[in-house]
Amino acid sequence: MRQKVAQEDSMTGIDDKTVRKILKKSGYVHSSWYRQRYPDVAKTGLSPVEHFVRYGAALGRNPGKNFSTKCYLEAYPEVAERGMNPLLHFVLEGQEKGYSPLPGCSDPVRQANREVAALRTHLLTLGFTEPPLAALETMVADSAEPAACAAAARELALWHMRQKTDDGYRAALAYIAEARPGAHDLEFRKRLTTAELLCHFALGQDSSGLACYEQGALNGEAGADAMLARGNFEITPQARCFWINQVLRRYRIPALRLLPGEDQLPYDRLATRDLPLDIDDGPRVTVLLAAYDAADVIGTALRSLQAQSWRNLEIIVIDDCSPDDGATCAKVEHVAAGDPRIRLIRMHRNGGAYVARNHGLDAATGEFVTIHDADDWSHPVKIETQVRYLQANSSVVGCTSEQARAQSDLSFRRWTGQGRLVIQNTSSFMFRRAPVRAELGYWDTVRFAADSEFIRRVTQVFGKGAVVPLPTGPLSFQRDSETSVITDDIKGMNGFYFGVRKEYFDAQMHHHASGKSLKYQNHIESRPFPVPVMMQPQKAAFGEDHHRFDTIFVGDFRVMTEEVAALVEQISRMKDEGRRIGLVEQHSFDVNLKEKRMVHAVRDLIDGENVVAIVYGDCASAKEVLHISDKSINFQQRYMPNVNGMI
Repeated sequence: MRQKVAQEDSMTGIDDKTVRKILKKSGYVHSSWYRQRYPDVAKTGLSPVEHFVRYGAALGRNPGKNFSTKCYLEAYPEVAERGMNPLLHFVLEGQEKGYSPLPGCSDPVRQANREVAALRTHLLTLGFTEPPLAALETMVADSAEPAACAAAARELALWHMRQKTDDGYRAALAYIAEARPGAHDLEFRKRLTTAELLCHFALGQDSSGLACYEQGALNGEAGADAMLARGNFEITPQARCFWINQVLRRYRIPALRLLPGEDQLPYDRLATRDLPLDIDDGPRVTVLLAAYDAADVIGTALRSLQAQSWRNLEIIVIDDCSPDDGATCAKVEHVAAGDPRIRLIRMHRNGGAYVARNHGLDAATGEFVTIHDADDWSHPVKIETQVRYLQANSSVVGCTSEQARAQSDLSFRRWTGQGRLVIQNTSSFMFRRAPVRAELGYWDTVRFAADSEFIRRVTQVFGKGAVVPLPTGPLSFQRDSETSVITDDIKGMNGFYFGVRKEYFDAQMHHHASGKSLKYQNHIESRPFPVPVMMQPQKAAFGEDHHRFDTIFVGDFRVMTEEVAALVEQISRMKDEGRRIGLVEQHSFDVNLKEKRMVHAVRDLIDGENVVAIVYGDCASAKEVLHISDKSINFQQRYMPNVNGMI
């Protein structure tokens, strides 16, 4: 069942037909110009004024030569806040107030970056495909501002790189070439060079890749990311190690070498050429290492911790009920037999890495605490670097170092965000144990993504500046594996949140701002705020009934429109009647709407039991499925759950 709602401007209550008449009569919609400027309009079968009302304004398009949608919204931000069609606002209110239809836009580079950022959000986080890609294509083809063309072309290049196909990489190279003429910022050009190197490597174009690096080096564009990408073209792990060391030298990090053992993966042979001086007299640091079915890889992680220059370590390994007949525990016990700093805790049931770390935290005695993944390698000076910083900065509660994700052959292919290889390592977070335990308690007991939530809570409680991301260079090489949760199509991320991670981020931000306690317990039975079932430590215990609902509402809940206000009242009544409600976010496409999260009144209704947020990857069923507005289905979106067998 689908609820029918008349299309109208949500802030004025005027139906679309009347809006079209008003705009057409205004003289600001130039039909022939609009068709020529935006050729995709012809494919829709809509008239220019109808297209502008339904889609064009939301895409940031101009109705004609004498009205600038984007500049009008920038000059008069209250229009965007109201969610009103900008030209309709100008005709009904703006002219009378003396507003200009062509107000001067700010710095063109900043303006271009804002436009591309809004389209990026719709493309990556909200899951639209055709509209933002079409808008970016238009910017590349038609923009008179080189910076706008460059920003849009780079975004298109990164999109095609994410497809991981030969055609995608070839398309990305073409867009990188389009971006270069308008790329005046050195950092921007460095990222283009890194992206181009990754494309050539993926396509097996070694000579083109080497030429790209040589030209980039001559132009001063060969930064740390480009050097790691350059190393990919080497044949042997020793030669790739050379390029890793070129990066480490930039950060004054001791160089690496490979241990003997051709039968082992190059990653598992990482070591330093010269051992740094041992530090024996500093405060104790507890390292929590949660392990699950890690017998094949945990030896490398423990070896890298044993080699740390900061010697006063307490290494607590928590086996999360590994299903490997004791192989992981046996490996840990074998290493621990020769190093009293290592001890093993066995969990009685599997609850995920953060539940395990919380148990380790109860046993910790160190002044500082950090975590370490069971399959990663860290440089011997990593812990010392972070401890030294915290010792020298008593007002800082915690800090992170940087990392790069390495394949087993020491190639670097996993980029994130805007094309970075060297990034902040949230798993390296080191904090002062006593104040953090007193104020915050434990990590959130979810299956994944709690590192960032924990850091945000520290910042929320102790203030801005309490957590410092140190620009250390890569002090960790996380093992890049296709089985890692960050690569998962549903639970993963690549520099942006979507689906379940976006829902978790939105829910935690709402909770953090609510004034409720941010001191969490290690109780999996009770949560500080609701999260999707797939994040729960005992997700199997929920059963199929948890995804059966009386009613599922689908729509865009980011603006308190009349429909959303009515929905809040309706759900409140239904809760009182004992009915189970599901909510599916299906966003409307509107680049002028900056808000990414649902309004507080809707978020407050979600309790995880009677009212549940249904996310991408969930399969749910309901007696009725109601769309609160037709405007939320104007374009197809990728991150939609399966509801009643339909995605």
